[in-house]
Amino acid sequence: MTHPRRLVLAMILLVVVTSCVVSVVTYYLATSVAPRGPFAAGAGVLGVVAVAALARLWPRPLPGVAAPADAGKVPGRARARQPLIDGEMAQAIIEGTPDAFVQTDERCVILNWSPQAEALMGWTRLEAVGRSVDELVFPETQRALHRQWVDRFLGAAAADAVGGRYETLLLHRDGSEFFAEVSLTAVRRGAGFVVNAFVRDITAKRAAEEQLFQAQKMESVGQLTGGIAHDFNNVLTVITGTIEILTEGVKHDPGLASIARMIGDAADRASQLTANLLAFARRQPLRPRETDVNALVDEVVELLSPTLGRHIQIATALGEQVWPALVDRSQLSSALVNLAINARDAMPDGGSLLFRTGNLMRGAHEPEMGGLGAGDYVVIEVIDTGAGLPSDVRERIFEPFFSTKQFGVGTGLGLSMVFGFAKQSGGSVMVESEEGKGACFRILLPKADAATSDTPAENDAPPEAEGELRGGTETILCVEDDDVVRAHVIGRLESLGYNVIAASNAAQALEVVHAGTAFDMLFTDIVMPGVMNGRQLAEEVATLRRPLRVLYTSGNTFDAFSGSGRLGEGVLLLAKPYRKAELARMVRLCLDRAIDHQGDPIPLPYSVLPDVERFLKENPPKHE
Repeated sequence: MTHPRRLVLAMILLVVVTSCVVSVVTYYLATSVAPRGPFAAGAGVLGVVAVAALARLWPRPLPGVAAPADAGKVPGRARARQPLIDGEMAQAIIEGTPDAFVQTDERCVILNWSPQAEALMGWTRLEAVGRSVDELVFPETQRALHRQWVDRFLGAAAADAVGGRYETLLLHRDGSEFFAEVSLTAVRRGAGFVVNAFVRDITAKRAAEEQLFQAQKMESVGQLTGGIAHDFNNVLTVITGTIEILTEGVKHDPGLASIARMIGDAADRASQLTANLLAFARRQPLRPRETDVNALVDEVVELLSPTLGRHIQIATALGEQVWPALVDRSQLSSALVNLAINARDAMPDGGSLLFRTGNLMRGAHEPEMGGLGAGDYVVIEVIDTGAGLPSDVRERIFEPFFSTKQFGVGTGLGLSMVFGFAKQSGGSVMVESEEGKGACFRILLPKADAATSDTPAENDAPPEAEGELRGGTETILCVEDDDVVRAHVIGRLESLGYNVIAASNAAQALEVVHAGTAFDMLFTDIVMPGVMNGRQLAEEVATLRRPLRVLYTSGNTFDAFSGSGRLGEGVLLLAKPYRKAELARMVRLCLDRAIDHQGDPIPLPYSVLPDVERFLKENPPKHE
């Protein structure tokens, strides 16, 4: 019972009790006093006054509570207006949401179709209402699955389950397909249900998620392959070095010399394999320079003409004002050769191969394209008329060891190398292809904003001719954590006439430096255990002995120099594995340079000067 009703009953009870009391008093006064005296008239008057007073005390309707006679009028009008208000609110929500709204019965017949649904799926409301949603917007391969899903959903709704959500492929009126997210709710109507669905286009979201997943997968594979390449290069350094020693020892025995050469060739192929792995992993050291891509493409085409065969017609379409690209020339040449060889294999019966160049300017708000940011890019396209690529192959084309060729043909690392090189250079590589319609591989590289010297990098200098290995008598501090590699390198350096001080890590090398031991050059591995890598060691030693000559070596730099793997000016790197000739050339190059690894002048070797203090005493500064 509500509070107002209790109050009314209490007041009625009070009135009844008061009336009884007044009646008793009135009767007593009327019978006890003389009937014709003044008291009789007074008693009558008192009774009338009491009744009037009680009448004024009769409960009136409380504010906000309808009188009994009007009890059915105002709530009745409110009940009549409530469906209208609810319908207007629901319609406002449907028209205001960015998602498409579709209402069906439990047989999937469309009952309502919002303007957003018209825009999303192409059918007007007049065309859609009354038709089956399965046949209207679902591809034929998805209709049975959708029907099963709705049946399960309605079964759960009968058990008071609330809502549901799923992602599916939908069909636009023009025949194109798109991914959509569908959110469902079921409302009971009589013995059946009405299904309300909100539909959202998630095609762009799915594409972004797939790109992120692909990038994460490639990054994980890259880290794995980079680590394998680093360890394998340490092993190959010893193998290639000992093969040279064996070859020298058996050169008078043709049979054994032939076997030694076969082992050497196998080691070279393994070295190239690890180099491709490092390229894919974006761990190869790059020396980007301003490069005329048109001139480089002409060089590659001239090289490929006799290689691809006469059944492949090679053509070029070079832009007239193509910007110079900031890229490692040798790596770009290798990438173009790899793409051309893949194109040749896709055209066994012959075809045409086109190299095309151009420029691309990307704004900050343009759609995502290959992970490229805003900026200016140089574009190189390699287009063939081969068999093309189906979609499942196209999605995996840059994965390492994935190949469509027969088993044993190729390594499956050619396109992986191109992908890693382009990404590490600050660009990207994309492929457009359809089965039976050829393929277009597009390499995008950053534009060179500042002019750089056209002088070849020091690491690109030609190797010493055989039999002309130059050694020396300088002292070298050799830092290498791998025991086998360290022993091999020490032997090689000593055979060239150098004095060698060995250290297995950065801590031991610093002990040598702090002890004041004289040396002319620091030869250090980059990747070492402990808190300090080779680059950090060189920086620390340079603060104690300046200027400093440094030659780095590594099977994988692991971004020790920069996030892009680009070597700075003055940095000399001897990549593992290396042969004796390469070792001799790089050591001599480092010792003969007039500047240190940071570009500062070097007056004399440290082995001649035990300490800097002595040098300053013997060579005091001159004052003019």
